[in-house]
Amino acid sequence: MQTTLSCVPCLIKQGIKIADFLNIDDLKSEEMMREILNSLKKENYKNPPPYLAKNVYSIICKFAQTDNPYREIKEYYNKELLGMETRLKEIIDNSSDSFNVALKLAITGNIIDFGTEYNITKEFVLKKFDEVHEKQLKINDSIEMYKKLEKADTLLYIGDNCGEIVIDKVFIEHLKSIFPNLNIYYGVRGKPIINDVTLEDAKMVKMEEVAEVLDNGDGAPGTVIKDVKDEFKKLFYKSDIVIAKGQGNYETLSGIDREDVYMLFMAKCDVVAKKIGVEPMSLICMENDSN
Repeated sequence: MQTTLSCVPCLIKQGIKIADFLNIDDLKSEEMMREILNSLKKENYKNPPPYLAKNVYSIICKFAQTDNPYREIKEYYNKELLGMETRLKEIIDNSSDSFNVALKLAITGNIIDFGTEYNITKEFVLKKFDEVHEKQLKINDSIEMYKKLEKADTLLYIGDNCGEIVIDKVFIEHLKSIFPNLNIYYGVRGKPIINDVTLEDAKMVKMEEVAEVLDNGDGAPGTVIKDVKDEFKKLFYKSDIVIAKGQGNYETLSGIDREDVYMLFMAKCDVVAKKIGVEPMSLICMENDSN
């Protein structure tokens, strides 16, 4: 997905948001913003938004003098969702269609994103979980995905955000109960960016209990295949099926040159929602169009 002009204000707001969050003084914030604007002026807008976001974030981190400004709040959300793990499993186990409910919970967890304009509170997240039975997938390729999983030997599951990673773990655990012979790999970002998952988050939630964890070697808030390390790229193309969580992965992987890639995300952005023909905040399970 190419960057649109509507994406630019969101990239700029990231700088403002983090400057406020870290109490960066006005003079330094102004200097940072000038550098961000200068960087955006030089960008190739045929690249996906996460590609541009990586460069913007590197500028933010330079002025913030930290490579991981959201570390403490990421830990907070991981701990909060770990405290809900039993409840999430109960919601799945008590449902008549456990796979569908587990899938919708996994997608709903995608709301935990510091790059959006939504106020992400514990109450907000719990409300979304409570509504999961009422929600329908607006794009629903889950039946096809299930059939592919039945035949698959290997699954690469690419994560997205902190907190959400706990729900990924619950969903993967459920997948393993249905497909016990499925070898599952969990992909994370290679460097901290916004609240995206890294090896640090995977260790915190003990993802290794249900999947082999691999970082992609890159710091974009998505999966820019040309920039990931060779080991990850090889796994991406050799796995029988890929599940990619979140808008960042949708923006970077839509139209990628391989079949059997399924995007699970909440359409939190008006640009993305319009592109795929749904209302904002819709739950999406869609197969990549590799043609």
